[in-house]
Amino acid sequence: MGNRLYIFDCLDKKLRVADASFMTIGRGQGNVFRCKMRAESGGSFALRGGVCRFFPHSSVSQYSFNGVQVQTEVQLQPGVLNLFVVEGGCFLGWMGDEDALPDFGALNPDEWYVYDKATAQWSNPMRLEDIHALPETPRGKMLVVFKGLTSCAFEFSDIQEVARFVVKGQGEPHRESPAPHAAANVASQEADAQKEVCCPHCWQRFPISHALAISAHPKLMGDTILGKDARQRFTPLNVDTQGVPVDAMGMSVREYACPWCHQKLPSFFMRTRQMIFSLVGMPGAGKTYYLTTMLHELEYALPREFGIAFRDSDSSGNAPLNSMRIKLFSATTPQEAILEQTSPDSELYHEVWRDGQHMRAPRPFIYNMSRESKAYTMVLYDTAGASYELDGVSDKKIAGHLEAASAIFFLFDPTADIAFRKIIKTDGAAPMANGHPKRERQALMLSEVEMSVRAALHLPPEKKLDVPLAVIIGKSDIWQDLLGSEPLLPSVRNGQFQPKFVDANSTRLRQFLFNISPNICTNAEAISKNVHYFAVSSFGSATVNTTDEHGNSYTVPTDGKVRPNRVSDPVLWALYCKEPSLLRKNRN
Repeated sequence: MGNRLYIFDCLDKKLRVADASFMTIGRGQGNVFRCKMRAESGGSFALRGGVCRFFPHSSVSQYSFNGVQVQTEVQLQPGVLNLFVVEGGCFLGWMGDEDALPDFGALNPDEWYVYDKATAQWSNPMRLEDIHALPETPRGKMLVVFKGLTSCAFEFSDIQEVARFVVKGQGEPHRESPAPHAAANVASQEADAQKEVCCPHCWQRFPISHALAISAHPKLMGDTILGKDARQRFTPLNVDTQGVPVDAMGMSVREYACPWCHQKLPSFFMRTRQMIFSLVGMPGAGKTYYLTTMLHELEYALPREFGIAFRDSDSSGNAPLNSMRIKLFSATTPQEAILEQTSPDSELYHEVWRDGQHMRAPRPFIYNMSRESKAYTMVLYDTAGASYELDGVSDKKIAGHLEAASAIFFLFDPTADIAFRKIIKTDGAAPMANGHPKRERQALMLSEVEMSVRAALHLPPEKKLDVPLAVIIGKSDIWQDLLGSEPLLPSVRNGQFQPKFVDANSTRLRQFLFNISPNICTNAEAISKNVHYFAVSSFGSATVNTTDEHGNSYTVPTDGKVRPNRVSDPVLWALYCKEPSLLRKNRN
């Protein structure tokens, strides 16, 4: 029947055939072979004398043919599949007699596999988009095929280029309706499946339907990002009779992972509304103590006052913070109350894959809240103050959670402010030892936060964030007498959150702080439209300076016992801003 040219588009699974001697290919409507790619016209096929050549057009400076990067024309090998990656497009070319035509119907580009030459191991099946998030490797180290493609393979770097093109939404591959999987138990509803969530580990957003499943069988070990000791992550394509995904060994899976960093997601994470609360402050401000006491108080206040169930959502991930809570609230001496400062080397950080590299990032502390039929996930971060140091060593990447924050908490340390230090009466207890002597550094840190968030979210200078910003004036037990004899109003009364009282307190505290350190107020109010001021004390009692076994200095309660005061107020206000109905009167 004579030689004919066939083109199979791997992005939309369509097979095309042409009898003419000259055929163009590209995304434009005028092409004989219309394929998904960036270029309107990517090149031309010329079939003469039983020989077929491909000529790239001027808009294509380089393309991949059978795994080799080329710039000029190439000759197709007859009777075999020829692999092309051109301008984000991915297709197979075959030239020969129709009687010898390969079974293109057996090809399924919905399932892709990566082969590591060094270990001679294949990955679990994944979507093309998932390859975008995998770490880059030197050319020739890894190969990629899709289901049914057995006689040849693509270069890994070539398919990553195609995956990037697809992820950007310019070449969305055609897919059959995906099989339901239990990542959110809502895959039967397309709207829910496409709802985006934010990974609590790497802060990348993704549709629920793109979550990876984690293999349950103990033999399925080795992940492309997390290494050989991690269980395999894979795209859940096959399900059991209950609609639950099964791994390559046929075991039902119950755990899911982020498609970007492959970190495990907490149970029910994708079925709840997320609230990301970011805590920032200078080194020595007391962020770790505040976070520890605040969570301890919330565990009692939310159920008692509002009937909200508040519980641990990730026992292994929250373990460092839970250990500190036990240590702090069982302490009976100053030494027992010492908590290690947050640093990228501490247990409050972990290794995460982000922006093409492994890095140390703040560990998310994740808790579930529920009331009646509503369920929420609270994600809290304690960023090391050194991340915002202004001496050239700051690393803004590890504070990327600020970009996704539902609320930001800035813990201001009055003992590190020159103006405050002049008027605070210490009575010889010397609570200033951990302070930083430069008054302007805390205000400058707020400026750093502002610039980081503006750059990440592309906010112009005149536009402010919509997220609530709580300015928390810490260590109130040593300065609250400066406010006068009238106490602050209660934030909760008779099981009801009191927003008017919180507003009144904020106005009073803002004026108080402005009179002493106005640059804190002006810098905070340049960030957000909604700034409130709070007075808290993590210790609630007299303090003393002590040292640990390494000689590091700490300020801790004199008797080792903590008596937190108003530490939950900023979080209750943030919850009220995001979901007012949560904090209505408890009916129980």
